Amino acid sequence: MNWRQLLIIPPLLAGIALFLWMTREDRSREQATPPEAALAVRVAEVTATPFRPSVSGYGRVAAASSWSSISQVQGRAMEVNPELSAGGIVVEGDLLVAIDPRDYEIALAKAEAARDSARASLRELDATEANTSETLKLEKRIEAFLQTDFDRQSGLVQRGAVAQTAVDHAARALLAQQKVVLELQNRLNLVPVQREIHETTLATRNAEIEEAGRNLERTRIFAPFTGRVSRKSVTLGQFVRTGDDLLTIESIDVAEILAEFRPQTLNNFFRMLFNDDLSTLVIREDMKEAFEIIAGLDLVVTVHPTNIASQFWPANLARFSGRADEQTGALGIVVQVENPGLPDPAIRRQPLINGTFVEVRLSAPEPARAIRIDRNALRTDLDGVDFVFLANEDSRLARRDVAVGPAVGNQVVVFSGLDEGERVILSDPQPAVYGMLLDPVSN
Repeated sequence: MNWRQLLIIPPLLAGIALFLWMTREDRSREQATPPEAALAVRVAEVTATPFRPSVSGYGRVAAASSWSSISQVQGRAMEVNPELSAGGIVVEGDLLVAIDPRDYEIALAKAEAARDSARASLRELDATEANTSETLKLEKRIEAFLQTDFDRQSGLVQRGAVAQTAVDHAARALLAQQKVVLELQNRLNLVPVQREIHETTLATRNAEIEEAGRNLERTRIFAPFTGRVSRKSVTLGQFVRTGDDLLTIESIDVAEILAEFRPQTLNNFFRMLFNDDLSTLVIREDMKEAFEIIAGLDLVVTVHPTNIASQFWPANLARFSGRADEQTGALGIVVQVENPGLPDPAIRRQPLINGTFVEVRLSAPEPARAIRIDRNALRTDLDGVDFVFLANEDSRLARRDVAVGPAVGNQVVVFSGLDEGERVILSDPQPAVYGMLLDPVSN
């Protein structure tokens, strides 16, 4: 063998040694690669729990009825109720203001005298008619006698027993009597027209009496219901003109609150109660029928002063306001509170004063079961879609789109998208990489 051929062996051995050293380094590096790190996150297990759905709106207390007294007559105020001051209570039937009635008493007396005169004219017409009728009967008898005399004289003339002058005299007498009878008959024919004129006059006089009597009654103004005086602009001795606004009384037996609700929260609330939102219900039914359906839910309605949360008044649904707020788009529902001015010593509840800003809360009559999650778990993407992060069964990060309802305290009701037993992530995973390994920590 040529010794020069042996020179290739040392480089070959060196290459094999280098290859073995490099592959051993790669294996050591693979063995040194650390395991996948798990991100610690706070999670809460999804469960359905009972709660009472509710929704709140806000408005101000106002009287259910308000009455303003506007003078219908003029004159000097002779009497003013001493309770007529702002905040004073007047009882139904109380005399509030008395205006000098003398001018209206005189007007009533004149109207009654004119009526009596019209009645007398009617009685006179009746007597005249009766007298004329009797006279007409008599004159007709005379006419018949003269007719007989004329017929007799005409027969005698034909036989030549009397002169023609006798017939002419009888004819003139008969014609004169016929004229008398005709005048009496015409006078009787005019009686119905004259009676109609007198009856019309009498009706006018009776209307004048009624008007004068009403004006006289208007000089005394009485309270139409028991209420609180909110405004007074009349004083004793003041000359009141027709059309003057004298005072305003507000009812105290019933108060009304026009509560404004956010459309979305109101829709979510009704959706929880009968799986339909308010807007769809109003579109499907007319406003009256839609309100009757809602009233039939037997909702618990309470009124809470915003500055004293511990106090409340039971209330009743009254009606929809019929329009949305032009500025906020809020929907209005009117509720009524009975006897709002009566304090309740048992719970030290103050009277509910008109103008108070209050919260109106609508609550379901019975508790319901629903899935609720912490508000911190709910997220919204750039497209406005609500979603949550989940730790799946492999403890890896996943996303789930959800449909949410009303907020209940610091929680949100979830209509769909979650099942009981799933784990919702409460903390904010950074960075959020779907499929990343998690280390769930129960909240």
